[in-house]
Amino acid sequence: MKKIITLFITLSMILVSCDEGFEELNVDPTASSSLDVNPKFSYLFLKSVGEEGELSFTQILCNGQLVQQVIDQQFPQSSIYTVREDLQTAWWLTQYTTTIKSVVDIINQLETEGNVGTEMGIARIWKVFIFHVLVDQYGDTPYFDAGKGFIDGNVRPAYDDDQVIYMDMLKELEEGVAQIGAASTLGSADLVYNGDTDKWKKFGNSLMLRLAMRIKNVDASGSNTWAQKAINGGTMASNDDTAFMIHTDGPADLNRNPWGTYQPRYAFARIGATLYDWLDSNGDPRLNILADPNGPAAGNRYGLENDQLLAIYGESPDSYARVNAAITQNDSPWIFLSYAQTALLEAEFAAAGGDHITGEAKYDSAVKAHMQIWGSHYDASLTIDDATVDAYLLANPYNAAEADRMIGEQYWAASFLDFFEAFSNFRRSGYPALQPFGGHAPHPSNTTNGAIPRRLIYPNTEGSVNADNFNAVLQAQGPNDQVTRVWWDVN
Repeated sequence: MKKIITLFITLSMILVSCDEGFEELNVDPTASSSLDVNPKFSYLFLKSVGEEGELSFTQILCNGQLVQQVIDQQFPQSSIYTVREDLQTAWWLTQYTTTIKSVVDIINQLETEGNVGTEMGIARIWKVFIFHVLVDQYGDTPYFDAGKGFIDGNVRPAYDDDQVIYMDMLKELEEGVAQIGAASTLGSADLVYNGDTDKWKKFGNSLMLRLAMRIKNVDASGSNTWAQKAINGGTMASNDDTAFMIHTDGPADLNRNPWGTYQPRYAFARIGATLYDWLDSNGDPRLNILADPNGPAAGNRYGLENDQLLAIYGESPDSYARVNAAITQNDSPWIFLSYAQTALLEAEFAAAGGDHITGEAKYDSAVKAHMQIWGSHYDASLTIDDATVDAYLLANPYNAAEADRMIGEQYWAASFLDFFEAFSNFRRSGYPALQPFGGHAPHPSNTTNGAIPRRLIYPNTEGSVNADNFNAVLQAQGPNDQVTRVWWDVN
């Protein structure tokens, strides 16, 4: 990893020189297909994690609070359902300026070079990974023409319908997986799987399963078809297949885990009471892994500002447990898609078809995998042994009559630190059954009429820099607010 840090710095200077104007979001006048594509892949994977700013704003301070897993009393806007634009739009702005341009540039270069094999398959799969997060959070987005400003001069791409995007992403995954051969030329430049093509195929199929289950409530037949295709193709089989970024404690904004940078800067971030209490009530051994075991034995109350905490409970944020620093170091891995998430989706698919034998087996395997990934991928001191896992499953056995709820709650827990996914699956599944404002009275400044938000807002700058297309998407999708739903969100 350290060998390519200098190269990353060079690439950063080459590929990232933009401001917040939409023209700059899609134009990269310095992009050059003469550059070796391998370091471009490295840069792409690094940028897909997100830097400290956009990740902490949108993923942690926004989505982490919306799913009641972390609460930040310094920036409580998302927990009281008001809008702070910089929190909700940071991910959109940076993904269009960096990651999307990067993956489109790679695909364009591979096409120019006539490389339609393994590397193209990986690039197509990763493009889907990038876009599915954006579509799930915002709805309609520029997709087919996005990132091509430096290729065709279109600096104001139209917004594409999120349903149409979804159908194309599923097709891209099928075709991308099929393009992956027995070997890859990426080698160490592949910061996710180090050139392991079998794992890339499993990742592509697991992502296909995620998208297939996302559309379950709006296209049952299509969901079933794509889910079965993904499973037949071969999905993740263990934690060894989990897609993650190996970070180093290197220079800031280069290859540090953004959580490590975030933690000391935002001292008010705490484990949410909803998650803390769920873990505690079930005797879950993950409690002392996710929450600081040396801190207060309580989670932060949801839906309240500091003055309300003090007035109602006589408490301050210091009364609540922080996220365990052992899993949020500068060199902690960043998980993109896990085996535990995949196995839970397979459990749900099996249960929906009445196969509760498979459903239970996949459920148990997923719970065990998430409990044990902290010791295998983060720090050996966080190891949960088999006996402890078995005891938990014995005390909290799979129940066919409660399968949807149990799987949904475990998926929520298994997506801790992956708050984009936690928010998406909650909206799709309805689990866990979160109470608006954590059961407190609606905050008087909320903008959702007391309802849990269903999407993030577009940047207001879209109305000036891409006005015609922005006005068109508002007409097609609905107002740019937190209650307008993405197409698959009908729960």
